[in-house]
Amino acid sequence: MSRSPHRRALAGGTAGAALRSLLAISCVAGLAACGETGPDGASEEDRLAIEAVLTDYLPKLGAAYAKGEFEALASGAVPKEVETVRRRVNELETGESRTLRPTLQSFEIERVDVWRYSNAAVTTLEVWDIQSLASGTEQVLSSATDRYRVRYQFKRRDEGWKVIDRRIEYQFES
Repeated sequence: MSRSPHRRALAGGTAGAALRSLLAISCVAGLAACGETGPDGASEEDRLAIEAVLTDYLPKLGAAYAKGEFEALASGAVPKEVETVRRRVNELETGESRTLRPTLQSFEIERVDVWRYSNAAVTTLEVWDIQSLASGTEQVLSSATDRYRVRYQFKRRDEGWKVIDRRIEYQFES
């Protein structure tokens, strides 16, 4: 069975080598174009805007846990994330019969990665004073200062950056 001229060109010869080179160059160019979907860092403007959102959001997160003030979270988070916080607080109160009273002491942004203008991954170091109370009472069950490495996902909306997810990656020993 004879090969078609196209198959012979792909199989070998000068034309085949040229075609393989062209395909290799096309693949490399395609991979380079895909590189823009990965982390490319953040501009100073993005970093400052995200820091401003966290400066506003984190004390409100503490108030949501301590007092059930979930509506205030909407200024810095998407509705789905606000509902996730509400669910966590309710699980603590109903499942574990306790209320947390966290107070943010400090936070520092470790890293900001921005993808395609509208997505960001942010890692912070946060220090919280946390009192654990028996639900419905002022009885303090425990009190500690805890340090965490926290990973956030942000989405840029018309009104600015919004938290779409917050995960504690690591709790440092006190």
